[in-house]
Amino acid sequence: MNLWQKGKRRMLRSVRIRSLKDTSLRLGTPVFLVLMGLVVCLLWGVWENRKLADKYIADTAKLYVDQINRDMSQINSELIYLLDSDSNIKEIPDQITSTDAQYYEMEQTLRERNRVLKIRYHEVQTFFVYGQKANVLITDSGTMFTESKGMTTLNQMLMSYLQIMTSKDSISTQWTVITFGDDDYIVGWYAKNKKVIGCVINLNLIFRTIRAKTEEYDVIPFMVDARGRVMTQADTSEKYKNEIIDFSKAGKKKKNATVYSYQLGTVGKINLMVLPGGGILENVLIMQIAFVVLIAVLLIVCALEITAYYHRILVPLEKFGQKLEELEKEQSLNDDGSNNLLELESVSGKFKELLRKIQGLKIAIYEKELAEQKAELEYTQEQIKPHFFLNCLSLIHGIADKNNEGEIVEITTVLSDYMRYIFQDSKKQRDVEEELEHIEAYIRIQKLRYGEEAFSFEATTDGDIGEWKVPSLLLQTLVENSVVHGVSLDRKSEISLYLTNETYEDGEYLYICISDTGNGFSKEALDAIENDTPIIYHGRHHVGISNIKRRLALMYGERASITCSNMDENYGAVVEVRLPKTE
Repeated sequence: MNLWQKGKRRMLRSVRIRSLKDTSLRLGTPVFLVLMGLVVCLLWGVWENRKLADKYIADTAKLYVDQINRDMSQINSELIYLLDSDSNIKEIPDQITSTDAQYYEMEQTLRERNRVLKIRYHEVQTFFVYGQKANVLITDSGTMFTESKGMTTLNQMLMSYLQIMTSKDSISTQWTVITFGDDDYIVGWYAKNKKVIGCVINLNLIFRTIRAKTEEYDVIPFMVDARGRVMTQADTSEKYKNEIIDFSKAGKKKKNATVYSYQLGTVGKINLMVLPGGGILENVLIMQIAFVVLIAVLLIVCALEITAYYHRILVPLEKFGQKLEELEKEQSLNDDGSNNLLELESVSGKFKELLRKIQGLKIAIYEKELAEQKAELEYTQEQIKPHFFLNCLSLIHGIADKNNEGEIVEITTVLSDYMRYIFQDSKKQRDVEEELEHIEAYIRIQKLRYGEEAFSFEATTDGDIGEWKVPSLLLQTLVENSVVHGVSLDRKSEISLYLTNETYEDGEYLYICISDTGNGFSKEALDAIENDTPIIYHGRHHVGISNIKRRLALMYGERASITCSNMDENYGAVVEVRLPKTE
């Protein structure tokens, strides 16, 4: 081997080595990029999920606060209207005690009216009517007098508050935030002529409702009134209370927390602090971080697999390829009568022997392939006709549908189903249900041909015949015989098909009876059927019944039978078939 040939072989080897490396890179790089893209998408998804969750929380809280604002506006109008027009309020005397029975009915009416208002406005804890001179408070739960004992702290403080704040008439409903004990309340009232009507809203109820509407998230609702006072839910921890106070004073909020504010009437603002962790957000974040870690592990595994692939597969494969080149060279020399085979390794000799055997099989394999291709070609040619026919039907169906030709669309659809059943792989027997469905398609085609009123068809089954199988197209041949010979345009014909189980001493049988109201079988036809001779009349050779008899004889022997008769002379053909049950 000269220097030029050695250099060429080294160049080819280096090209092949580079191509194998390139293949590894081409396979590994897209996988690596896809995994990195998944990491980026997951990180982006974390951010988008947080934004989406924040938007959901903000919208939910806003809808609820807007509802409260609408209720407060409606309450304003109702309080003014009731105080100006309700005679019961005006009848509250300047002096009244719990023993004044003449006012019981008036008190009961006001309490009931307060209950109705409380039902209408869910956020309101209580509605009340207050008589300043009599110092009497009528709520939805009862009437409180100056001398009343066992009053709740809220009612006591409310009477004290109203005694001070309602000394003068108000030109509109007044709303303010007051603290009774450990709870904060929004009180709305309207005063006129020493009479006051109003309501009390528990801020804790508003806070609980907001948290309930956003229960899947970690949120802290709080309120800042018009005077800058901060009110939180009773169970809020001191840690968060301090952070809320810092936010209300200096606008300083917790890191990564989001605060939304909503104006609540004229009393202040409802605020909602969304914490960065907890709730469904924390679960989603953990899941996505787990996915990121999993993908990172996959990246490391892929890198290790690629390295192992290169050292354990690509390198040995390159060496094996070099040996194959040498083997090919030695094979050609051996064909020339050289002795260079002695210098090959043992494995190369065995592989070469294998090559010889493979070459010896090439001709046989080639001939087998030719035979298979020929058979496949013949089969394809046999399939061309039915497929071409069905494709033509599909083409006609498409054109007719495009041109709104309903009848053509219908008949091509039915004919296509009918022909597909005909062109199915041949079976000696088929289920009765399949045959009956096929007959329905055939009847639809004949009704399109003769008209709906030309004949009627009825198929009746008795007993459980679902497991029975019949020779392929047997029922259609019987029905077709009745249609061809029994249907006339002069009068309406009736065709009936009846199937049932019959049990005899030698086993179970399927009884099939097809009848029509046509002219029936001619005497010549009945004789020909009885004697197994060709049936010829009106110059035509009829083979339907004859074919059925031959098929039944081949499949069932003497156990199957077919009988042809007429209902009356020259009227009503009847064909009866009995098939034995086979395993």
